[in-house]
Amino acid sequence: MVVSTVRLYQNKGLLPPPTKRGRIGYYASGHLQRLQAIGRLQERGFSLAGIKELLDGVDSGESLRDVLGVESPTWIWSAEAPQTMTFAELAAQLPSLDLTPALVQRVVQLGLVELAPDGTHVIVHSPAFLKIGSALTALGIPAADVLDEYEWLRAEADAIAARFTDLFRRRMWKPFAKRGMPADQIPPLLATLEQLAPLAEDVTVVALRHALQGAADSFLRSEASRLGVAITQPGTKEHQP
Repeated sequence: MVVSTVRLYQNKGLLPPPTKRGRIGYYASGHLQRLQAIGRLQERGFSLAGIKELLDGVDSGESLRDVLGVESPTWIWSAEAPQTMTFAELAAQLPSLDLTPALVQRVVQLGLVELAPDGTHVIVHSPAFLKIGSALTALGIPAADVLDEYEWLRAEADAIAARFTDLFRRRMWKPFAKRGMPADQIPPLLATLEQLAPLAEDVTVVALRHALQGAADSFLRSEASRLGVAITQPGTKEHQP
């Protein structure tokens, strides 16, 4: 990098000045990291003005939401409100489940439950899953299987979320960044993001429903064939001769 570029960044407030000792300026590792960050942002299409706004926000401890000037968005993926309850209250919500120490340790490791500092309460991070897990165990599914499926589904859900995040980054964020992050385009960009989240959720549910229907139909037909029963219509059956 030529000296004039470094001085340009300093004049625009993108780079702090070096430590001066006489007529010599000393640059530290922090300067190098900042220059590397500026280079990466420029490769992604950010203007110097947009980079300065981002870096100023980071330096002052602001979040990306603050930098974009969003005060109170209604994020659909806001965290589920946790519930604090005693061990007895937790056990009451899981009547068909034996809360053994090993089971409690497993749900803690999965991040579903956290022991409260007072030692007498637990913090349930996903009350919704607590209800679903209780219903599944009431059907006779072992708790270990429920937790195994949850752990596997979380990994699959992370992959789905990553795909939609990458879709937003490629099709919406990158063009916005290349335009220099104009302030007047921030509200419609965030509105698009808020619309994308429920649509992503809906299409995932639809795809899962179709997959479940197909899997269930295939399973029933396979079992019917094995037992010598012909399935003609949903809800009806006839024995093969």
